[in-house]
Amino acid sequence: TCILPRGSDKRKGQASMKMNRGILALAILLIMLAMITGGLFLLRPAILDLKREQSEDAIITMIEDGQTTIADVDIPEIEGEETEFFDEDEVGFQTETPTESADDGEEAAPLIGYGTVSIPDIDLKMALMHGADRRSLRGGAGWLPSSAEMGAAGNCVVFGHRMKKYGRHFNRLDELKPGAAVTLTGADGSAFTYVVTGTEIILPEELMDTLSAHTEGFNLTLVTCTPTGVGSHRLLVYAALQQ
Repeated sequence: TCILPRGSDKRKGQASMKMNRGILALAILLIMLAMITGGLFLLRPAILDLKREQSEDAIITMIEDGQTTIADVDIPEIEGEETEFFDEDEVGFQTETPTESADDGEEAAPLIGYGTVSIPDIDLKMALMHGADRRSLRGGAGWLPSSAEMGAAGNCVVFGHRMKKYGRHFNRLDELKPGAAVTLTGADGSAFTYVVTGTEIILPEELMDTLSAHTEGFNLTLVTCTPTGVGSHRLLVYAALQQ
């Protein structure tokens, strides 16, 4: 029978303890990494939304300073905070001027600022972009170029995303009641106030005909998706120019 020295047992015990400590340290490190990764994943939407707000504020400042060419402003894509983008075929109107068009992957062309839109009743102020295409609607609301100019005869049409976060973009548009004021201000400082006359919910395929039916007089139509997070219909808010 071979009897191992007691020192050998002690060394084996120490080695086993070191191994267990190493495994425990590795496990703790992996847990910490998982927690950090999970935390960043959960915080990502909030970080992107904050960056979007900062970009939108910068665009408003540029437009109010009379600068209509919006360049060197990084606007993150809207992920999971809107029902859907407006389909240009669905709209049935030209949504951007040919010189401004750009594919989704082409971000070099600068955006064009048209003015700002303010709605005190829902505590909203947004940049108003020249165009209602995907890129323009990232920076604010979008004026449909084929519709009437602000303050002009006809139907001035403005699109906006129905964000899920309360108060963001056109999220609270359904709260507007007749008599509420909507002010469009151009980059040159000219301002036009419209008074809400009513609202309507329609199917997407009814949008083109509905917009075309409101060209008599000096009108404004605000358009967004509804319900929030579903977007199966379109919410239209009608307003008339305050004389």
